[in-house]
Formats: sequence, structure tokens, C-alpha cells
Amino acid sequence: MKARILGVALIAAVVLAACGGDDGEADGEVIAGDDVTVKMFDNRFEFTEIKIPVGGSVTWVGAGRNSHSSVDADDAWSTEDVFGNLDQFEGDEAAIIYNEAGEYTFFCTYHGNAEGGGMAGVLIVE
Repeated sequence: MKARILGVALIAAVVLAACGGDDGEADGEVIAGDDVTVKMFDNRFEFTEIKIPVGGSVTWVGAGRNSHSSVDADDAWSTEDVFGNLDQFEGDEAAIIYNEAGEYTFFCTYHGNAEGGGMAGVLIVE
């Protein structure tokens, strides 16, 4: 019986590894730091609440099959400003330094909205 359970667990681990395993899904989780990286997966951000100090940065990384972006709901910033294009695909990076304290609702222009629905989150700069 133990051998059968071990075999099933081993098969599950191999299948997860072959399929990419954990794709970084962390909806609802918080990340904090001076400089953080946030992956933009298909239809969701890796983190939906980000906390950084004034002068800190966020590097927005395309990590899905679809095009993504990250923009402030009040047009204070956009990944397009530093990346040069609104479309970020897998591996594309846009690092933004935030020099003004505030709470910013961010969203993907393709999969979310300025009201915080869909692919959206909150960036707190303090």
C-alpha cells in the first residue's frame, strides 16, 4: 500500500514538473520590498497588492501567452512609458521607479479595468 501511494505521489510530481508545476499563481497575496518583480500571467497578476517605499521600483514582467500591460487607473504611470509599447509578451520587462507616495489601482488594459475589476491590483508607495 505504501509503495502504491509513493508511486502515485511520484507520478503527480513528474506530471506537475512536465506541465510547468506552479505557475506562480498568488492571487490576493501581498509582496513588499524596495524593488519587487511582478509577473503578468494570463488574465492575472502574480500579486494583487504591492508595497514599496518611495523611490522603490516594480519590474513588470510578461509571463503569459497573451499580451499584457500594467497601467495606473488615474494615468499617473504605465508600463508603456518605459517599455515603449503597451504590449508586453513573455519575457518582456518594464521597470518603473515610484517617487511619489500614494495608493495606485493598477490594471491590465486587455484583461482588467480602472475600477479594479478583472486583472487588477493595488500598489502602495509609502
